[in-house]
Amino acid sequence: MSKDIGGVAVRVLEREYVIAAGDEQRGAVLASADYLNERLRELRRGGRVVGNDRLLVLVALNIVHELLQERAAREAQGAAIDRLTALEKRLTAALGTLESAPHSG
Repeated sequence: MSKDIGGVAVRVLEREYVIAAGDEQRGAVLASADYLNERLRELRRGGRVVGNDRLLVLVALNIVHELLQERAAREAQGAAIDRLTALEKRLTAALGTLESAPHSG
């Protein structure tokens, strides 16, 4: 059974684009377009960028930079969790040997 994929119309820099997306993706596509437009407006307000092509490239580079920073942070967080998990296992094992050791008294 094939899914029928329709289109979602979005506006970016006063131009309309139709993006192929199913119903379950519609909200994400619209949210992405809203985010892109907000970032474009922010950069345009700075007044230093001339031309829509240049504006789009700069915003795309900024967004990709943010994405890569988030990925690096997530990887670092994952590594820290792995280290903490290993430490917890070592501590649990050490406590287990202390509890099973005969007490002198």
